[in-house]
Amino acid sequence: MEDYTQIRTFLTSVRAVRQVTPLVRRITFAGGDLGAFRCIAPDQFVYLLLPPPGRTALTVDQGFTWAQYRQMPEPERPVGAYYTVREHRAGAGELDIDVVLHEPSGHASGWAGRAQPGDPVALWGPRTAYAPPADTEWHLLVGDETALPAIAAILRALPLGMRATAVIEVANAQEEQPLPTPAEADVRWLHRNDAEAGHINLVVEALEDLALPSGVGYAWGGGEVKMMNLARRLLRQRGLDRASTSLVGYWRHPQHADLPDERDI
Repeated sequence: MEDYTQIRTFLTSVRAVRQVTPLVRRITFAGGDLGAFRCIAPDQFVYLLLPPPGRTALTVDQGFTWAQYRQMPEPERPVGAYYTVREHRAGAGELDIDVVLHEPSGHASGWAGRAQPGDPVALWGPRTAYAPPADTEWHLLVGDETALPAIAAILRALPLGMRATAVIEVANAQEEQPLPTPAEADVRWLHRNDAEAGHINLVVEALEDLALPSGVGYAWGGGEVKMMNLARRLLRQRGLDRASTSLVGYWRHPQHADLPDERDI
C-alpha cells in the first residue's frame, strides 16, 4: 500500500504547448517548485490539479491532500486527471505531459485544448506501477494512445540490448510517434482506422497471435479498462503471473462504467 501522506504537491505553470499529433497535445511545465521534482520510475505519473470550473486561480497549495479535498466546498475543489510524465528535464526544471484530446472532453483534456503559457497548475505525485523483477530478460509493453508516454519512457530507459516488444493501438497512422530506445525493440502499431477508442480490442487480438520469448518476461500496459482486463487474463493464461505483469486501466469507455478493474487478480 502506498503512503499517500508522503506524496508531494508541486506548484508550477505552463511554459509551452505543442501539438505532437492531431490528437495529442504536449504541455510543458516549468517554474515554481518544480525544480525539486525527482524521478522515481519510467512510467511515473502525476495528478494534474487545475482551477475549479469557471476559475483561473488554483485553490490548493503545497500542503494539498485528498483528505483536504474531501473537506473543501464543491465550488473550491480542483479538477484534473492522472497523466504520465512524458519527459522530465531536471537541468532545465521542465516536465512534459501528453494529453489525448477527445470529445466529449473531460476537465483535464478540455483544459489542455485551451492551455496557454502562464496558466497555473499543481502536480500531485509522482507515483508508479512499473516494477519489473531484477532478473527480467524481456519486456512486453501494450496499450492505446494514453499509454504512449509511459511506453516511450520505458523504452528509452531499457538497457542496451534488452529484448522488448511494444503493441500499441492508435486511431490511425498519424498518431504514431518516434520511440527511440537502446533496447532490441519490435514496435507494432495497430490502427483503429478512426473507429472509436474502447470499442474494439486490437491489442488483445494481437496478443493472441504474439509469440512470447523464452526466459523471464515482464508485461506492462495501460489503456481502457476492458482492454487491460482482457489482456491481463490472456497473459495469465500464457504463463505470466501477477509479479510479472502490471496492466493498468487508465480510462473507461462509458459503456464499461460498471466494469471492475481486475488489476489485483
